Amino acid sequence: MQFPDPPMVRALCSLLVISHHFQTVNAAEGFKVIGPDGPVVTVLGGDAELPCRLSPPLSAEHMQVRWYRSRFDSHVHLYENGMDQNKGQIPEYRGRTELIKSHISNGSVSLRIHSVELRDEGSYNCFFWSDPYYEEATLELKVAALGTAPVISFNDHQDRGIRAVCESTGWYPEPEVTWRQEDGQSLTSLSETETQEHNGLFNIKTSLLMRTNKYGKISCRIRNIILSEERETVIPISDAFFQRVSRWVVSLSIILGSGLTICGLLVALVLYHSRKERKEKANLSAEVTNLSAEVTNLSAEVKSLSAELEWRRCCSYAVDVTLDPETAHPWLLLTDAGKTVKPGGIGEDLLFNLLRFDVFLPFVLGREGFTSGRHYWEVEVGDGRLWQLGVCRDSVRRKGRITRSPEEGYWAMELWYGGKYRALTSPETKLRLSESPRAVGIFLDYEAGEVSFYDAENKSHLFTFSDTFSDPLLPYFCTLDDPLRIRPVPGWE
Repeated sequence: MQFPDPPMVRALCSLLVISHHFQTVNAAEGFKVIGPDGPVVTVLGGDAELPCRLSPPLSAEHMQVRWYRSRFDSHVHLYENGMDQNKGQIPEYRGRTELIKSHISNGSVSLRIHSVELRDEGSYNCFFWSDPYYEEATLELKVAALGTAPVISFNDHQDRGIRAVCESTGWYPEPEVTWRQEDGQSLTSLSETETQEHNGLFNIKTSLLMRTNKYGKISCRIRNIILSEERETVIPISDAFFQRVSRWVVSLSIILGSGLTICGLLVALVLYHSRKERKEKANLSAEVTNLSAEVTNLSAEVKSLSAELEWRRCCSYAVDVTLDPETAHPWLLLTDAGKTVKPGGIGEDLLFNLLRFDVFLPFVLGREGFTSGRHYWEVEVGDGRLWQLGVCRDSVRRKGRITRSPEEGYWAMELWYGGKYRALTSPETKLRLSESPRAVGIFLDYEAGEVSFYDAENKSHLFTFSDTFSDPLLPYFCTLDDPLRIRPVPGWE
């Protein structure tokens, strides 16, 4: 290998010194800090990246890089002496920030904020300091949340028509709400919208009054204006259903407007026609009877439709529930990856476990605990003759004698000896069911303090507990004969 002669070595060294001096001179001459052109948008609960860079591109490895909000001395993140500094960091950002330094040699850094919350929204300052010069830029972070899928229900024959109600929760910021008919024409001008704020998020309830069935289908569309994303639910309006409503509502709206009941309406019709012409009494009685029957059928149809829509609303909150073997009674056997429980345990003495039930009735709980929100799951009971389903507090007693009631932390229903269905209230409530459910849906609304049960096959409501919850709640299962299987919840068709 041939080494360069001494004059060449001196020239290379001089070039390196000049290059280093050029970068130092640039830093000494000052710099600018540049942020993004517009706000940075991120989804609630996700990660946000706030970019910031030097101009001209200079290495910031030995500079101080400080991210702060309103107060300089309370930083969101601080990089100094080549290291991240935790001292003085705002408490709510501890463990949630990260400085992306992959391009710091070119003066480009990004602040990553994990698990973004609503309070993270607002202005941030990106500050660079290289003694004696410093500069900063201001960035804007916007947080957005996409709410739940809209759920449409109906209120029967209100204000001479049918009122459709659309509800959705968990939006931020306040979204746009639009009603449309099948051809895309807006119906929003005919609607009323209420907005309620809960924990910083917006819950939407909007209603649309329909007096004629010229729509075919209606849709409720809710749009997040920051994310430019929306959720929409479309539902057909049955001609036969609407005609039954409009036929008697329109023709008799004046009498109904006076506040008379259906019974009073029938009496008024009979008196009017009997005074006018007694010869038509027989025909009038027949007409009134038919009208009464039609109204009864209409109310039953509306009630059935409302029940199905309520069940579908519950389905939109479906969760994946798995049985917890640590809690299973020794008489029980768990199969199907924790989705099925049946009698079959050999009942041997297992290692003592505070979580396990060892009472007379064989219980097992779900792994998932709920401390807020709405949750729905379904359990196939088949032809089982002895079972219990519901929720219980995580803290319930699991040894010795147990009383199953809300006072003891259980909200459940059961099928017991003799084909008796009961809600385990105190005292127990007998349930008179038109048919035996082969699958039961359980819906927990934690904030509303409700646990509801549904026949998941015919989509009918069975029973609802109303209470106040403060402890974690767990799915609860018990069987003495046939298997219970947690099944996937069907979505909208």
